[in-house]
Amino acid sequence: MSKRIIRGIVAASFYFSGVLLLVSIFAPFFNPSRFAFFAFTGLLFPLLWILNVLFLLFFSIRKSRLAIAALVLLLTGVYQFSLIFHFPGRGEPASMHDTLNLISFNTGNADTAGAFNSRKKAFENELFSQSDIICLQEFVPENALGIDILESFNNKINVDYYGFENGDSSGLSVYTKYEITGFGWLKQEGEDTYALWCTLNVDSDTLTLINVQLQSIRLDDDELESMTRLMRFYHFPGNFYPIYTKLKRGFLWREEQVDQLKKLIRSSKYPVILCGDFNDPPSSFTYREISKLLQDAFVEKGKGLGSTYAGELPFLRIDYVMLGKGIKTSGFTKIGYTHSDHYPLFVSIGL
Repeated sequence: MSKRIIRGIVAASFYFSGVLLLVSIFAPFFNPSRFAFFAFTGLLFPLLWILNVLFLLFFSIRKSRLAIAALVLLLTGVYQFSLIFHFPGRGEPASMHDTLNLISFNTGNADTAGAFNSRKKAFENELFSQSDIICLQEFVPENALGIDILESFNNKINVDYYGFENGDSSGLSVYTKYEITGFGWLKQEGEDTYALWCTLNVDSDTLTLINVQLQSIRLDDDELESMTRLMRFYHFPGNFYPIYTKLKRGFLWREEQVDQLKKLIRSSKYPVILCGDFNDPPSSFTYREISKLLQDAFVEKGKGLGSTYAGELPFLRIDYVMLGKGIKTSGFTKIGYTHSDHYPLFVSIGL
């Protein structure tokens, strides 16, 4: 194969990936119910950005004019990249009269028999004992194994609320030493509960806490492996349509859920803390809509790579702690020790 043909293939690959990168950068601005492909491409943003870094290095070494185009693309996506990999500022922390510690953790069904023995080790991290509020997703506390984990909490914090009402837990629960004065649920018709909210008396303040797990994609093992494992990639063409269909369904359902969440946030009389599993990255319509109302704790105090998904898909940041007006982040830690497919988030919050 001649050098000319090779250069043509490299250039064509760059143009193709560059277009996809541009689409992924602007994906959050497009409603997924009308532009599902944009939302799908947004999931690929981290990989496309890294690929264009490699193109920039290659074209720079070759002294090609395409290096300028690659640099422009990367600069266009700097803001989106900062939502995944963040360099914290050096500013002084805001003056706060009170602080509390919160953990948000998708346990990966820690209360089920198959997962319990490995998942429970994650709760042994000392940061759980330092938490005033623990928000869990995919955890049904009334199961026998779930109660075992709750008993371990009782040795560390005053757990007085299990997030269970009228037989409907749907895996969302809150554990806290603070008095809970009200609570409720958000649920789509025919689907699981996706948000649990409660009002907390925190010393002299009252807060609205919202624990969420938005609609997941629910890919089968074979579909996921065809996307993430090179030796299984030959299955991807056959799996593309069901994968795309499931992704589109998830985008549409999360759009409906976000609409209800925005109403709940706006109607709150008190400052809002929202945490949990969005099942969507920062380059998504979901994140953009929520971040219009609430501040991302990772953006305030996080550092390094912010990916929270510990499964097969790389670089995915889909778990968040979002804070309303009057609340600031004084510390942010991603707990790297997990036996779930998500990493726990430990956030110190100043009032």
